[in-house]
Amino acid sequence: MYRLIAILILMSGLNGYGQSPVAVSLANMPDTVIPGGHITLLFDVKSSSPLPDSLREEIQLPEKWRLLSQRRPARTADDRTVRYFYVIGTPATSASGEYQVKFSVNGVATNVPLTIGQIRNVELFVVSQPEFIREGDTLRLTYQLRNSGNNAEKILLKPERGKLDDIPDSLTLEPGAGTNVTVSQIIPVTDNNAWQASSSLSVVMTGGAEPVYSVTSIPVFSSKVRKIDRYFRFPVEVGGTYLSYRYGGRQVTAYQYQATGKGFIDQKERHYIDFTVRGPNQFVFPAVGTYDQYSLDYAWRKRLSVSVGDYVLQLNNLMEFGRFGRGLRVEQQFKKMAYTVFYQKARFFLNQKDSFGGKFLFKINEKADIGVQYASKNVFFHDRRFWSHMTGLAANVHTREFNLESELSAGQAIGKTDYGAFLRLQLSKKWISVTSNVIYAGKHFYGFYNNSRLFNNNIGFNITRKLTIGASNNFSDVNPSLDANLYSVSPKDRSYMGYISFQPDQRNRFFMFYSKAERKDRQQPASFHYSENFSNFSYNLTSKKFTLFYQGRYGYSKNHLAPDGDGRNESFSNQAQPAVRLFPWIWLGGYFEHQHTSKFSASGTIENLFFYGGNARVSIKRNLYASFLYRNNYAPDELYVRRSFVDASVMLDLKRHVFTFSGGRSYIPNLANTDQNTLFFNIRYALRLNVPLGRKKNIGTVKGQLTGFGYRKQGNLIQLGSHKFMTDSTGMFTFEGVAPDRYYLSITQNESGSEGVVPVVRMPMLVDVRADSLKMVEIPFTRTGSIAGRIEFLRAKQNGLSSVLNEKPSVLVKLNGENGNYLTELNDKGEFSFREIRPGNWEISVFIPGTQDRFVVEESSRQLTVETDKTLDLTFRIRPNEKRIHFSERNFEVSVKK
Repeated sequence: MYRLIAILILMSGLNGYGQSPVAVSLANMPDTVIPGGHITLLFDVKSSSPLPDSLREEIQLPEKWRLLSQRRPARTADDRTVRYFYVIGTPATSASGEYQVKFSVNGVATNVPLTIGQIRNVELFVVSQPEFIREGDTLRLTYQLRNSGNNAEKILLKPERGKLDDIPDSLTLEPGAGTNVTVSQIIPVTDNNAWQASSSLSVVMTGGAEPVYSVTSIPVFSSKVRKIDRYFRFPVEVGGTYLSYRYGGRQVTAYQYQATGKGFIDQKERHYIDFTVRGPNQFVFPAVGTYDQYSLDYAWRKRLSVSVGDYVLQLNNLMEFGRFGRGLRVEQQFKKMAYTVFYQKARFFLNQKDSFGGKFLFKINEKADIGVQYASKNVFFHDRRFWSHMTGLAANVHTREFNLESELSAGQAIGKTDYGAFLRLQLSKKWISVTSNVIYAGKHFYGFYNNSRLFNNNIGFNITRKLTIGASNNFSDVNPSLDANLYSVSPKDRSYMGYISFQPDQRNRFFMFYSKAERKDRQQPASFHYSENFSNFSYNLTSKKFTLFYQGRYGYSKNHLAPDGDGRNESFSNQAQPAVRLFPWIWLGGYFEHQHTSKFSASGTIENLFFYGGNARVSIKRNLYASFLYRNNYAPDELYVRRSFVDASVMLDLKRHVFTFSGGRSYIPNLANTDQNTLFFNIRYALRLNVPLGRKKNIGTVKGQLTGFGYRKQGNLIQLGSHKFMTDSTGMFTFEGVAPDRYYLSITQNESGSEGVVPVVRMPMLVDVRADSLKMVEIPFTRTGSIAGRIEFLRAKQNGLSSVLNEKPSVLVKLNGENGNYLTELNDKGEFSFREIRPGNWEISVFIPGTQDRFVVEESSRQLTVETDKTLDLTFRIRPNEKRIHFSERNFEVSVKK
């Protein structure tokens, strides 16, 4: 008995130790898995001793994954290693991420992590578009947006022009989902007869993916009916002005006549004239243009220009920057050089009488030039009259990123020689911008500046597209010689500033800086002289219906005019300027400011100053324009430009008749007038005359006829640019007196009998009208045909890859031909159609966006011939893309059968 038990124990131990454990491992590691594709997994089963006769294998797949094919190994008695082959299919809608496949043999398992890669594929198609559009109408294009990737996409829609209809500008599309988007825009009214409008849509995806962009051009033609003018005309305005103003306690009334005109006086546009006649002189109040003016400007081919009478002279920055006077100026341009000569007698600057001179310019290239300048002035300065003779050199460089204007002048007067210098430098790079302005004029330099210094510098660093930091300084002590019709004084200014600018988007901008400054009034007696250091914060908001500017300051100021001005006092201010658009034709705005400061007090005491006002702008149908401004007062340091307490203007434009009213209450600082209640208003009337200079010689004629049979030829509206004509019973039409240009010719068919009839040629057509010529146009019409079809979805022939078609894919049908392109989708029954197609050769194609590899369209592209009054019946078949796997003893192959 004991022997039997011992034998059984021995046999059991030999059996346990004689069979080695089974090891399961993956023989290959596939790359990233493609959704809708297949992968092959090779598993090795090993043992250090012969494998048992019975092996129980099992493979577990993620949800919706399918086993397409498998191969079990052929066994022999002494096998210690066997290999299992599995071909696995992944769903086309699989999202990206990591998935687990588990394979086990006799309870020994191994897990295989498989990664499905992310596919980002957003497609954009134009579904519908008009063949043409009239100006002033609304252009609508419908786009189909489809997510053909394997993850949900959050996208932002950005039309370049116009807006999205009934859909937000951001949305989320699930995989395989699609939606239609309509972009609408109002086509503006222009002076062109025919042009192209573009509709575009950008689809921006999160995560830095490349945006999808589509742009389509649509022909646009004029919709206005303009009378054909056979005469070449010169535009002229004649009228008069009534002026009433109260100045220095005296009421004055004045009348003036006026005539202006500008334009070409020949049909070849070689000779151009601009003239102004206004009088008599009412110089007592020049701020509203009451002085007389007699000026004539003539230009020949933009090469030669002559100014006679009253004109504004701008020779250069140092000698003469802007002087209104009476005289003669001649300028001529050549390819490599140019010159200017002038004589002028200043009218509104009492310290200057006669002047003459000129300049010569040599053009190095299109971006750089150098020049020599000369001017002599008869000057009245400090009760002395003398001549000032000045000579200068100038150099200019202008490029996209760099601008340089420089001048160096020497002047001689009263036996003394002195100098002037001017420099303006601008550098703009992607990450840095630099600006520098320098003006120097000596005490004995009598040009536009005298005894002047200005040093202004700014440097800014663009940290990002939205963030800029920088610093600037300003030293201004200039004495400009301005005309009496431009009242201005230039206070002495010294300031240093460091700033930061942040603009998160186009609507919002933040600006902060710290400044240390000193300002002094140049007038006697001075109304301010102070130094201050302060911090400033400002904010700008700009939207279609509301704008806002806010500025807040806080710091300390010192009043140097106060008797005990040694102390520094707290100073702060707040300013707000809102504006709202109540209606499309009116803007209303306000001005509100509070200053807590001592810098304007003669005794140096702290004051609370309040400034407020309002403004309005009105524009109605390009006929009525109005503006209004009111300010209760101004701070003394604002008094270096002419200021208006009330300013109102209204202009009524009735095309031929123009009525203008303007009025207000102003204060002129430079003259000995302490009365700030300077009231004025004027009423102006102008009659527009287009004076005929001769009959137009460069007009053409367009004649044409509608041809073909099976439709009514009478009563079809033909439009050539802005001209319209109704065809007669034979289909004839005529346009006479057409200006030479390129036009779109379009047809609006008579509603009766127009169904199923279209032009053979694509409309609208471009027509070139030439001067003194007759253009013949023939437009053949034909009856149309149509195309109808259906899609049959076939099942797979084998029980393998894509053996069952669970969901029908989205299918698009496209029709291409010389006369247009069309795109359509299937209806619920799997049918499609194209109606009213011109007879001729077309190509029709069927495709599946984003999933072409999973399905096969049999004969996906076909050539068709559409015939009159016939319907083509087509059938397309779509089947799964079946795939077969072949095994051999030596290798493993995958082939695709289509």
